[in-house]
Amino acid sequence: MKEQTAGRSANRREMLKLSGMGVLGGVAVQALAPQQVQAADPVIKIPYASWIHGHSMEIEFPDRVTNLRRVGWGMTLDGKSGTSNWFHFAIPTPVIINDVRLRVDSAMLRFRTGSVDAFVQHVHIYDGERKIAEHNNVNLSKDNWFARFVVPDTPLLQWGIGISIGVGFGVESMSHHMDFFAAGCDLVINKSA
Repeated sequence: MKEQTAGRSANRREMLKLSGMGVLGGVAVQALAPQQVQAADPVIKIPYASWIHGHSMEIEFPDRVTNLRRVGWGMTLDGKSGTSNWFHFAIPTPVIINDVRLRVDSAMLRFRTGSVDAFVQHVHIYDGERKIAEHNNVNLSKDNWFARFVVPDTPLLQWGIGISIGVGFGVESMSHHMDFFAAGCDLVINKSA
C-alpha cells in the first residue's frame, strides 16, 4: 500500500513538473513567435501621434503660481492656495499627411500632483480658435501617467491642436505642488471618409 501511495505521489510530482515545463515552453514559444497587432477599430488607423515636453507649458496667470521651475524632465510648480489657473500646451500638429487631412482622436496628459488639494479640473482641446472637446470637472490628482481625453466625432483637423488645462489649488494645509511631464494627441485617418 505504501508503494502505491509513494508511486502516486511520484506520478503527481512528475505530472506537475511536466505540466509546468509545458506551460513554460508554451510561454517561451509564444514570446518568440511574431505577434500580429490589430487595431481595435478596422476603419481607423493612427498614422501620427504628437507630443510636447512638459517644460514648454505656458501658464495663463503666473502670479497665482510660486516656485515655478522648468527642469530637464518637465515643469514643476506650486500653486497659491485658494486659486485656479489655466495651463496651455501647443502641440506640434501636421494637418495633412500624404494628401490626406487628419482627424483628431484624443489628447493625453502626463502629470502628478502633491495631494488631492492640487488638481486638474478641466481639459479643453482646441483646433486653432475652435474648441473641439471639453472635459469638465474631471478632478484628477496624484499620479496620472497617461490620462486620455477623447475628442467626440473625430473632427477633421484644420489649424493646430492646443490643450488647455484648468487647475485648482484648494485651501487645505496640503501640498499644492504639480509636475507636468508631457502632453500629446493622437491623429487618425478615417479610411471611409
